[in-house]
Amino acid sequence: MPERMLDPKEVLRVMDAAQVIHERQAALEEHEALDREATIREIQVMYEELGDLVDARVIEKALDEYLAQRYAFTPARPGLKRGLALLYIRRGRVAKRVLAPVAVLAALVWGGFALTDAMRTNALERDAGRLQAEVARLDAAIDSDLGEIRALRAQGVPDDLPADEIEAFAAGLALAESQLAQIAATLAPIAEEAGREGLTNASISGLNQRAEAVADSRAFARSDIMGADFLVERHARLGALEAEVAGLHAAVLAEAVEELGRERAAELGRSADAQLAARDLGGLESTAESYRELHALVGSEYEIVIVGGVWRYHTELDGVRNYYLRVQAVAGDGQQLPVTIRNEEDGSTARVMEWAERVPKEVYDRIASDRQDNGIIDDDDFGFKRRGFVTAERNYEDLGQITRW
Repeated sequence: MPERMLDPKEVLRVMDAAQVIHERQAALEEHEALDREATIREIQVMYEELGDLVDARVIEKALDEYLAQRYAFTPARPGLKRGLALLYIRRGRVAKRVLAPVAVLAALVWGGFALTDAMRTNALERDAGRLQAEVARLDAAIDSDLGEIRALRAQGVPDDLPADEIEAFAAGLALAESQLAQIAATLAPIAEEAGREGLTNASISGLNQRAEAVADSRAFARSDIMGADFLVERHARLGALEAEVAGLHAAVLAEAVEELGRERAAELGRSADAQLAARDLGGLESTAESYRELHALVGSEYEIVIVGGVWRYHTELDGVRNYYLRVQAVAGDGQQLPVTIRNEEDGSTARVMEWAERVPKEVYDRIASDRQDNGIIDDDDFGFKRRGFVTAERNYEDLGQITRW
């Protein structure tokens, strides 16, 4: 069991007890050497000489009280001397209970300072390493950018590239090359300083900021390079789309039986011409996709088959329901085909595998009854789309369609 520490009051009591023991031992030695009978007789003689007779029993009792008072202990008053004496007496325990833990704590604190200093040194080394790696990365990236400029110049531009785009191509590469030269000159002293020993947190932070500024400047140079490259790529893509659109236009006209198909092809052709003149790559890509869908529609043949029903509340008339028959386009081989449908509720157009045709309530109810008798829609014929046509032959009036429900 660990030894209990004494509080200051207990320490004082120990000191008092030690003093009492010491004085009592001296008194006992003196008392043992005392001849009580001889002493009593001497006291009687003294009183007789003074003319007073005192009984021997009275003298013996007084002698006992005197000797008893000699064992009484009066504690020393608190003070520096008493405290130092107590500390000396308790020096072993103080060393064990106080000085040893203090020494351990001091060792831990000193070790903590040493560990913190080591961690700080390691952190500085890591930060310096990251800085050097970033500088090396930027230097390699600049060399790569300059190599890309050389490759683009060596590749040249198409002969039919418009003159203004040829000029923009050359100017963009020249500007990027000039910017990269300035960036490389700015990066050189940063690399030199980053490789020095004894970098501080402040110096590393400052160098990082300068490296970030270099990276930002390189981003601007990259945009000029990409701009020049885009001019060539866009020209090539416009040429490819122009050829594709021309081929699709001819194919639609060759297969179209319905006049509506030819009209749509003509409309798409006018859009494509305007987009080519404006060098509008995004617009021409959209027109080419519409041409592909028109060509697929004109060349397809399928049945429109009823597969179910759904009703919706009218988007503008409260409490009014619209009734729809869910349908699919199924080719002669049983394959389900995608069809481009315009949603009457929001005007959006989507290419879907299933859509819903709005019909009168009595038609909806009749199809529902047809399904209830055996779980199969026997009269599932909604219409038929023939090759060469855009519109389908329908068994029901065209009231509108939806693509989501």
